[in-house]
Amino acid sequence: MWEKIKEKFLNRKFLTFGIIGAFNTVFCLVLNHIFIAMGMEVGLASIVSDVISMIPSYLLNMKFTYHKELSWKSFVTFPMSYVPGWIITFLIVEILHRLFKVPEQYAKIAAIPIYIPVNFLCMSFIVNRFSAKKPEEGEEH
Repeated sequence: MWEKIKEKFLNRKFLTFGIIGAFNTVFCLVLNHIFIAMGMEVGLASIVSDVISMIPSYLLNMKFTYHKELSWKSFVTFPMSYVPGWIITFLIVEILHRLFKVPEQYAKIAAIPIYIPVNFLCMSFIVNRFSAKKPEEGEEH
């Protein structure tokens, strides 16, 4: 089992995904705090910030993590990779805030250690299933 975990998560692709994810997470958390400060309900703020931050995630991951061509097909299918993570994050945020009275601003942060590997596995599956590989240098499209 340890070998499978190392194979899936201890590699350059996951590291690149993690760096992009760190940037995207900060962006998403800033949006989340702004929406909460504007009076948006915590669960809705979580979802809206996730949806907006998906755009730079798509662009950066397609280019640097997966080396795939940008296309409308991959752009439309890319959000499917977020669905399991969104559900998990939403549930964690709601449980922590409503049941354990964790402040709204910190509940989303607590979901990150679970969200990251789930998102990586789902994103890898979706991107590899629905995206065209970038042509190598000198290849024709």
